[in-house]
Amino acid sequence: MRLFGRRRPDEAEVAAAVSAAVGQPVAYNHLQYGAGALSGTLALPDLPAYAAALVTARDALRAELGDDAAKVVVYLSARTPGEESLDAAALGLPLQPTVRDLERLDQRQG
Repeated sequence: MRLFGRRRPDEAEVAAAVSAAVGQPVAYNHLQYGAGALSGTLALPDLPAYAAALVTARDALRAELGDDAAKVVVYLSARTPGEESLDAAALGLPLQPTVRDLERLDQRQG
């Protein structure tokens, strides 16, 4: 029996869309039950740019995956020109946030 529903986009399509949105290459893998994992290390100047990149990635994932975007775990980190490592914990988020966790970034900015 085949279940009809929305087909998830190919992993490469999702990675390409998010990479284009953030302006740097990232990787994306589908996981079970509509979940996924977004990973990569971005070269960014500072913490505010990192927060903005996470919001941009979140929005691109939503555009590609719809409701399934909320189940994506984001393993994106950043490195500044001064070789400082940035991760989600620096923004007060879980170390491995989901797209749903990234909603808090909008609340802080608004």
